[in-house]
Amino acid sequence: MVVATEPEELPDVTVDSSEQRTLVLTAFPVEADEVLSHTTLDPDPVVIADGRHFYLGSIRGKKVIVAMTGIGLVNATDTTETALTYFASTVGAVVFSGVAGGAGRTGIADVAIPARWTLDHGKTFHPVDAGMLAAAETLSVTLQSARRMRHEPLLLVGGDGCSYDNNNGRAFPGIPHGGGVFGCQPRTAPDRSFFYTGNFFRAAWPWLRHGLINNAKVVSAADPAFDATDSETAAAQAVADARGVPFLGIRGMSDGPGDPLRLPGFPFQFFVYKKVAAVNAARVTAAFLQRWAGP
Repeated sequence: MVVATEPEELPDVTVDSSEQRTLVLTAFPVEADEVLSHTTLDPDPVVIADGRHFYLGSIRGKKVIVAMTGIGLVNATDTTETALTYFASTVGAVVFSGVAGGAGRTGIADVAIPARWTLDHGKTFHPVDAGMLAAAETLSVTLQSARRMRHEPLLLVGGDGCSYDNNNGRAFPGIPHGGGVFGCQPRTAPDRSFFYTGNFFRAAWPWLRHGLINNAKVVSAADPAFDATDSETAAAQAVADARGVPFLGIRGMSDGPGDPLRLPGFPFQFFVYKKVAAVNAARVTAAFLQRWAGP
């Protein structure tokens, strides 16, 4: 295990850079566990940089670094910046794999790979990497259906994605032993620890003071203007774009149209369908890495 505690002391973690790696990001444990299920870990897979845990391995022959950002724009920004600082000579591209709200063209268990993302609800858009998107357009992936669904889930490449802040500019705190959504670590992480607390003690009080009220305003994540709506992808893309690193977002739908149970939208659909959405996003991510020529 490599541990780097001070950015000033170690601006680039010592990782073999003879072969470029793709940074595969997820937001919370269920998403990370599904990506790790496709990952063959290196013999010494764990790197801890600036308190964040990164896992080195391969997915279908492509070298990767898997990381869990935590929920929300602030966490996604901070983790992506940390990764692209510490692995500066190693990361050749970034992929975000996770769940999202769907609407319009996407519904429960579908997977969207938008051609562009927005952080300001559609006022401005930023395109993903053209080469990565072209590779995604060639994919054919068997997706898992939710129980009682009457249609086969679809993979939609193109269209628009939106990421929004529901935490008033604060980092959402991971909760120690908080389960598959709110936990601090993937449940299948090779260094999973009963004592790991993530950003909880650093982020909990500022979030309670400034982010709780916004987060408590539950509204449906479904928006017909976008094929995928989440809280992280566009923030990670902004960091990658600023550093000239190719980026692609892959999102499975955990809420939106096509619900066989006819639940009343987010968050009810999310907690029922998050698993199948994460499974499908990870399947597409693995298939993409196999098909794509690489950075």
